[in-house]
Amino acid sequence: MAYKELIYTSLARQPGTTKDVQDILQSSERNNVGTGVTGLLLFDGDRYIQILEGSAENVTGLFSKIQTDPRHLQVELLHSGGISARAFQNWRMAYEELPSGLLEDLAENMAVFAIELEDESLEAHESFGARLNGLFMDAIAAE
Repeated sequence: MAYKELIYTSLARQPGTTKDVQDILQSSERNNVGTGVTGLLLFDGDRYIQILEGSAENVTGLFSKIQTDPRHLQVELLHSGGISARAFQNWRMAYEELPSGLLEDLAENMAVFAIELEDESLEAHESFGARLNGLFMDAIAAE
């Protein structure tokens, strides 16, 4: 089965607080079981970057809801495309809290990351999101 991967960034409605993050993770836990959406949510206190994966219909539908969710401001699509396998199949929504300001730099440099990743060939089981997650983890380790 082919899947869709979607990556977006947004600003937090309430910078510096994790209340909205906890609400997002709880609703993901509750809703993603039925829709088969999996992924990763990154948060640095001000900005979210989220990787969603699943059927095209369910990922697109969830992204439409996120775009109107008042917990997210200035939602921006960073990447959308087909994948052959999930990178986060064991997570309804994995979560990583990052150092303050880190995601701003990553979101601004997303085009550079995309070009770098496109120049490398992906294995059949890899995805843009999985490679991007590796770059996030490298950036965290460098902090």
